[in-house]
Amino acid sequence: MNPKVIIGSIVAGIVISLVTGWVPGYLLYTITSGFHNLTVELMGASNYGLPLVWRTVIVYPGWPTVYHVVGLVVDVVVWTLVAWVILNIFMRRNKLKT
Repeated sequence: MNPKVIIGSIVAGIVISLVTGWVPGYLLYTITSGFHNLTVELMGASNYGLPLVWRTVIVYPGWPTVYHVVGLVVDVVVWTLVAWVILNIFMRRNKLKT
């Protein structure tokens, strides 16, 4: 395994996950009841993160933003794997050319 690919994919996974904190998400995971498909925004709250919701912004004054750690960890793992596959394909393709 190339350490550059591993470190690059971990960094890319974290960065992409944090960027998805501004993208509306539709799949929420709760510890007690599992996955919920949020096809409609909840009244007074917006959900962000892909593929899982990990940030919920409540629009009422004085309410804090809620962060779902499990959703963020799953997002980091998913995006790290995606970045790892893409970087491996890119590195193998460049090896074949030389």
